[in-house]
Amino acid sequence: MLSSGTTPSSRRRRETRWRLVWRLGPGLALAALLQGCFAARQTLHVVVVPTGSLEWLQRDGNDRIPWTPLLQEYQRLHPGLQVQVSVLDEAHLEETLRRDRSRGLGPDLLVLRAPVANALLRQGLVQRLDGQPAWHRSQPLLEPAQVERVTSAAGVAGLPVYNLFTLACFDRQAVPRPPASLDELIGLAASGRPIGVAVDSIGIWWSVGTLGAQDAMVPILTGNPRVASASPAADRAALLAWLTWLRQLALQSRVDIASGPRELVEGLASGRLSWIPCYSASLAHLERSMGKRLGVASLPGGPAGPATPFSTVMVMALGSDSSPPQRRLALELTELGLDPLVQREITLQSLMVLPANRYVSVPVASSGRLAALEQAQRQFDQRSRLLSASYSADRLRRMQPLVEDLLWKVMLGVVTPQQGTEALLRLSPRS
Repeated sequence: MLSSGTTPSSRRRRETRWRLVWRLGPGLALAALLQGCFAARQTLHVVVVPTGSLEWLQRDGNDRIPWTPLLQEYQRLHPGLQVQVSVLDEAHLEETLRRDRSRGLGPDLLVLRAPVANALLRQGLVQRLDGQPAWHRSQPLLEPAQVERVTSAAGVAGLPVYNLFTLACFDRQAVPRPPASLDELIGLAASGRPIGVAVDSIGIWWSVGTLGAQDAMVPILTGNPRVASASPAADRAALLAWLTWLRQLALQSRVDIASGPRELVEGLASGRLSWIPCYSASLAHLERSMGKRLGVASLPGGPAGPATPFSTVMVMALGSDSSPPQRRLALELTELGLDPLVQREITLQSLMVLPANRYVSVPVASSGRLAALEQAQRQFDQRSRLLSASYSADRLRRMQPLVEDLLWKVMLGVVTPQQGTEALLRLSPRS
């Protein structure tokens, strides 16, 4: 049983002003009473930070779904521990962490994207994980590429737990067979079935590799060096081919250029759209809206090869304001996240993520959705290798609006593909 002692810091933490979205375990209050009227339970505060463009999914509780098996198992191991789970917008994360840290009210554990964790570690807003015995025990369970995504000069920012990917979502009633190539996708629109795309990373990044432009675009977005074999001439040709195709796609009368993933998801759910690129985090929302109408597949390929799905690895990072007992509990929860049985339950209960533990098998033969996710992971590993390197959310946050605005202008014909190519090259860190 956990110690019932409290400190001024833990009392202040229970009075935190973070917006509490949900609390794990309806029986926790009763369990505390059974421990004694004068016994105060210890609290572990976990903050979940959803991907910035998907914060609207909070109302469905989608951000909690993959974590439910982990937290349930943790509650079973510590029935007298109160686990508070809050959701905090990515846009306000740094400001809130700085404010609450100054008051001794910071979280014990954060669940967030790897690039965001990397940025927070550089600013001292989370604690490095390397050096902790839990990290040394967990690291062998991860693929080297997963370790690379959370490692920088500042240290290891968090422990990967699961992966999200971009997929193709479609209406089975309108699209009996999903398009497997860019030509088939344009043919689908030409046949009168409306499709949707957007210029954000979820809605358009997948098409970069189909025209061979991924090695040119990754340095622009992340600031990481390009591959040694690349050349300015090759980058220019690949970018021009990609932007030319985007313009051709936009000229189709049945192609809708959406403002972002929310408009795409709502368009498919309502029946206004027949096919969209979708983030796997939105699958639970779509399934509730569409039922058996929802189809899921891997994204179409092109003349330069398969699609390059966007992927996010969600990690658990240590807060910087924990007492020693809370730090111990946070590390225990972190390590439990890679337990094979927990990882399998996270995968099977959500059907929208893949496990980070490389020794956990995924039953793709029994689930078309898991098969599509595994195919997306293979495509990411093969075609988006530069995105496997550690990068900070800071540059991505600065560059994304510039790139998205430029893509909008190309697709709408405000600038030509040639002009767009030169503008993108000027954004490259090599320039």
